[in-house]
Amino acid sequence: MSIASPLVWLSLMMSLFFLLLPIALLIILQVVLCKKSRKLGLILPILSLAVSLLLVLSLGVFQCIGGGAVRVTDEYGNVIQEETIEADPITPGQIGALAGMFLVSNIPTVVFGGIWLYYKNRRDFKDDLKKMKIEDLE
Repeated sequence: MSIASPLVWLSLMMSLFFLLLPIALLIILQVVLCKKSRKLGLILPILSLAVSLLLVLSLGVFQCIGGGAVRVTDEYGNVIQEETIEADPITPGQIGALAGMFLVSNIPTVVFGGIWLYYKNRRDFKDDLKKMKIEDLE
């Protein structure tokens, strides 16, 4: 038991490292893009918003699918029986699941947007200081 414990901790630390490494690299990429220009800094927030909307829409479509036609055929391909199944109405639980999925999947959007706003406001502040210095010199 004492031999397995360090191995478990080592595998846990390695798993955590490989989970957090892409997140850290994306945040570094966002900072670099924001430092280059305002428009480049919007790439990652827009991409993460698009991915989150895609996730929410796909979940919504899969929740709504349920109806359809069922055909029973014989060995020659002749239709013996045909039934139409109606889809169930959307429940409040499904709407809550969609809202929860939207909120959770937009966490990266908020983080990337916050980084973009920080560097945008910082750049605006520096531009205002330059204008004030120019006005003071005149």
